[in-house]
Amino acid sequence: MKKQYTTTLEPLADSKIAIKGEIAWEAVAEYEKKAFDHMASHLDIDGFRKGHIPEQVAKSKIPDALVLNEMAEMAMQTLYGDIIKEHEVDIIGRPELAITKLARNDSVGFTITATVLPTIDLPDYKKIAKEIKEEPVEAVSDEEVTKVVEELRQLRAYGHVHGHDEDHGHTEALPEVTDEFAQSFGEFESVAQMREKITENITREKTHEAKDKRRIAIMESIVEKTDFVIPAIVIQSEQEKMLAQVEADITRAGFTLDDYLKQSNKTKEGIMAEFKPEAEKRARIQLVLNAISRKENIVPSEEEVQKESERLMAMYPGADKMRTVAYVDMMLTNEKTLALLEGK
Repeated sequence: MKKQYTTTLEPLADSKIAIKGEIAWEAVAEYEKKAFDHMASHLDIDGFRKGHIPEQVAKSKIPDALVLNEMAEMAMQTLYGDIIKEHEVDIIGRPELAITKLARNDSVGFTITATVLPTIDLPDYKKIAKEIKEEPVEAVSDEEVTKVVEELRQLRAYGHVHGHDEDHGHTEALPEVTDEFAQSFGEFESVAQMREKITENITREKTHEAKDKRRIAIMESIVEKTDFVIPAIVIQSEQEKMLAQVEADITRAGFTLDDYLKQSNKTKEGIMAEFKPEAEKRARIQLVLNAISRKENIVPSEEEVQKESERLMAMYPGADKMRTVAYVDMMLTNEKTLALLEGK
């Protein structure tokens, strides 16, 4: 089958590209009836029912230039995937399409401008990761366990926990630490069993913190040795995620973002600017993780993605399914990639 288009790719600044090309008239002409029918169905003319306007009447009302433009856009929608696949580019965000040449019985010129994932020349990330050791987890002390027990006493007496040096104004006596007190939390038969479980929980938290600390150190070290330019759109996306999280936290507290902005004498633009350094750091780490996962061909199974997506959708019934699946796919890929770097 004869190729229906010709293209050339031109690299631009800030990780952008321009794909310029032409589509053969024959490939565009195939969409004339579909384009005309689509436009005619939206015409609103007195004396005719919408969608039932005679063809000759519709032709007299629709300029040929509009039909040609609709034909060109339909052809582009069909061929877009093949064009991008041919050039092997990973596009970020929404590309811009411009029709640059349009005339009946002539090839249609177009330009696709898009931001793409930057080329990342990875260092020896496995060697870097191996050199960063996980710090040993300190044993849980009696003082740490007792602190939690004291917080449980406050929780039982006051319904909430105060800092030990905080003047909270409560006069109620704290309950004695007895087996009955331990049993009141429903999980334990004795104080000893309660303290044992608290020790397990603190140990688990410390282990998790040590694991996270090593993961952060590994990624920061790899990123430090990886030089590339982050597309502005990626940093902006991270800033928007951070702002959305702040807004969600404020909403849970019973306020609105506007309330917060007024009380803190800040603007949304100002907050976004404050977020930029951290957003750039997060974006750089995520792009490097993506590059490693692609190089190692790390992909979660459909079953894993489906199972975790269903779990999250059950927890948050109003969540968008497509976004949830995309989020889960990214998180599972990140987890598998980090596990690889840990040597697991």
